[in-house]
Amino acid sequence: MNYRLAALVSIIAMSALIKTPAVAVDKPSIESFSASQIDIDLNNKDLKITFEVIVSHVAGIENRSTTLVLTNTRNYSISTSLFRIDTPIDYTKTRVVFQGTIDFPRTFEPGVYTYSLIDGLTSNLINGSKVSTNTVSGPILRNLKGAESGILVRSGGFLDLDYLTINGPAYGLQTNKTYINTAKYPSPTDPVWKVGEIFTPSDYFEEVVPDVRIEINTSSPKVCTTDGKAMKLVAIGECTFTISTPRTKDYKARSILQTVLITAERSIQKLFVQEIPPRKVQNLPITLTLSAVYASGTTAVENIFPKSKTPEICAVAGYSLKVISGGDCVLTYQSFGNNSYRPSEIYTQTIVFEKAIQTISFTLPTTAKVTDKTINLTATSSSGNQVSYISTPISICTISGSVLNLLQAGNCSITATQVGTPTIAPVSTTANITLTGTKVATKRTITCVKGKKTKKVSGTNPKCPKGYKIKR
Repeated sequence: MNYRLAALVSIIAMSALIKTPAVAVDKPSIESFSASQIDIDLNNKDLKITFEVIVSHVAGIENRSTTLVLTNTRNYSISTSLFRIDTPIDYTKTRVVFQGTIDFPRTFEPGVYTYSLIDGLTSNLINGSKVSTNTVSGPILRNLKGAESGILVRSGGFLDLDYLTINGPAYGLQTNKTYINTAKYPSPTDPVWKVGEIFTPSDYFEEVVPDVRIEINTSSPKVCTTDGKAMKLVAIGECTFTISTPRTKDYKARSILQTVLITAERSIQKLFVQEIPPRKVQNLPITLTLSAVYASGTTAVENIFPKSKTPEICAVAGYSLKVISGGDCVLTYQSFGNNSYRPSEIYTQTIVFEKAIQTISFTLPTTAKVTDKTINLTATSSSGNQVSYISTPISICTISGSVLNLLQAGNCSITATQVGTPTIAPVSTTANITLTGTKVATKRTITCVKGKKTKKVSGTNPKCPKGYKIKR
């Protein structure tokens, strides 16, 4: 063999060893996976359910059938076969429909039966290989917690789903549970098990599903009493109570039994709030420092901070008081309490910030004639700020800015007001004037038209003749 021939043989041999990489092929696509009924009742006549799956693949589907299995939460299962419905079977079809039925026995136990194709579906040979979906699970069908997918099998309308409808308590050794409302649970503080307290279950037990309600009942009515919604601790001793959610059309009843020791009543905390005398205000805003407030039964570190009920006058941040305007600054204080002391009553502190007093100088003649028509008003305030006016009755006199309009004879009252500022108090004063005489009627002329005809009409209240309209 010469050199060139040997090289050619070597190249051919190497080419035979090199494999062409396989082209990636997608799994068969499940276009739909449905059931003719998804909520049945064993007491009804129709217990037959038809299942259908539609699958597609560019190479076609090799399956003649596939196995569908239904399984409940206790791992009880029932199965059936789904057969392709194309007759005769055409393996080249890229879109295939499989169907099968299950007739539920009336001896079935109620519950949720999830369904799946355990064998999956497989494509025909493509690029030297077949591709399978493996197990295919049924779709999400509803928002019912614990039964989002699958067939609901009821008996007499009840599903009796064994699901944790209540979570808690969010105190003691169970604070490490997982809660949906993480902002509320677990509770930052344990309940206070002392005489005189109220225990509200919703503060410590979470409703996991929206259509159930938490109830509380007691077997120790001499120690703790309930109205079904809350429990009152009335005497020293052991309190045994049950937190429960009742049976619904979907869920079984759930209950949690608790026993706690009720001890002596807590004392009510008292606060010591320093009285602050009135003070005048001039240049605002200003910031003042309030004295610290403590409660009985606490240490000096546990400050009770105020809240402002009059934010338009004063605002608080800790013991820093920002005065925005003169007036009554109303602050409230209340302690949170602790294991030995109940929260205090709400204490109210009113600090009066006195505004500067101003006056108004306002004079009017005692009488005037209606024929004068108007009078200029010239009230002035000692603060120099603008004065506004109102008059009564408006049938006798009206105001236009600072002008009094005289309409007819009678008594007219005019009130001059300066509304004040954050540091100056408002002020008002009233003057009276008697109007006499009769206002001279003013004549006016209007132009009336009728077709091409025009006519002018004059008078105190001129009107167009019949058939004419006023020219606009």
